[in-house]
Amino acid sequence: MSLSEKLKEMFNVTVLKELCNNLSKDPDSYSDELSGWGITEDAVNQACQNLSLTEPEEDMWPLSIRITMTIIFAGLSLIGIIGNILVVLVVWKVPGMKTPTNCYLVSLALSDCLFFLATTPTELNYLHTVPGTYIFGSIGCAIFSYAPYLAINASSLSITAFTIERFIGICYPLRARYICTVKRAKLIIICIWIFSFIYNSPWLYLATLKEEDSGLTCSFKLERHNWSYKVIYFGDLGMFYVIPMILNILIYGRITYTLSKSSIKGNSPSLKRVPKEPVDTQLTVSAPSTTAPREFFVNGGKRSSTRGKMQVIKMLLIVVIIFAVCWLPYRAMVTWNSFASTKIDSDFYILFSKTLIFINCAINPILYNVMSARFRNAFKKFFGNKGRSTLSKKSSRMQSTVLKEGRNGDTKVLIIPDDDPAASNNS
Repeated sequence: MSLSEKLKEMFNVTVLKELCNNLSKDPDSYSDELSGWGITEDAVNQACQNLSLTEPEEDMWPLSIRITMTIIFAGLSLIGIIGNILVVLVVWKVPGMKTPTNCYLVSLALSDCLFFLATTPTELNYLHTVPGTYIFGSIGCAIFSYAPYLAINASSLSITAFTIERFIGICYPLRARYICTVKRAKLIIICIWIFSFIYNSPWLYLATLKEEDSGLTCSFKLERHNWSYKVIYFGDLGMFYVIPMILNILIYGRITYTLSKSSIKGNSPSLKRVPKEPVDTQLTVSAPSTTAPREFFVNGGKRSSTRGKMQVIKMLLIVVIIFAVCWLPYRAMVTWNSFASTKIDSDFYILFSKTLIFINCAINPILYNVMSARFRNAFKKFFGNKGRSTLSKKSSRMQSTVLKEGRNGDTKVLIIPDDDPAASNNS
């Protein structure tokens, strides 16, 4: 057993560091005590030197954890960035995919990409360097502190925006024809990002490099016990997590009720009056009228339209739920540490909560493909497999009809193409 290991048995590492530090400043301060223990000053100096040589490796994460978390963080970042970029390209390039809801999903994809670009370098730095080693400098500290808040808050607002858009589209279909448009969605998205840029700008000033005993760390000028920090943090927590999640729950409850009610009405048998004399019915084909009630512009009739809307709502609801669940452990930890005297500092909990956040930002493109036939066909078309998507489009057009009895006794067949705003609004 080496001398440094023997000294570690006599003192804990913190005390030993302090002893070595004091000896370097005043070698005579402990000479008498060391002589009483039978330890020479030269031996202690050698032990302190050995301790300084082995200290960095001992302060770092174990190699197995570093390799595992590097694979997880880098893998999720790669999947998330590629997947979200593909979502943006598919919505931008594939005809019929530029719908209001999909515009908000593009905004969500861009914010997720920004989150990965801003957090992955700092997490890898955190894993593979000793405490007190920050390699990005003061400018990097400000940018890498500001960008994640920008991405998180833009994501939350984008999710709330498409929730409200679906609420209007389903619960107020007549108004949706002129409210829920692509042009208006783009304007709202621009406002979301401008607001997020301005609202989160104080983090550029609050983020700073602090010199501590262990070295340089990227932290905030405000301490947790400072009331200004609590106001800023809990204002952010309420505006971009608590209130949006409560609002989303209430809205999706109302949407589900409306669709269920509509489905029940569509399945109930209707009373038909049998005319006493044969009536000649003239079958005509007419283009959709922009003034016709929204309920006549449906894909495949009332029942299939309700099923399609419900499928879209399920997909969007799962996106919201995953966002809320994956951010909950980290938000709860920061909230607890802001008030409690005993902090949550478990390495396992910290890594677990960060992994959930990475999963949340990477999983959305996968959900779109699993739960949305339109996205699946759009991805196939984007990658060159046009045969099946074209066939599906023709089949959808053949089914996109509804019979309407006119005042003059004629029966009109309204054919709704896939790129019609009323149909495409279902995303």
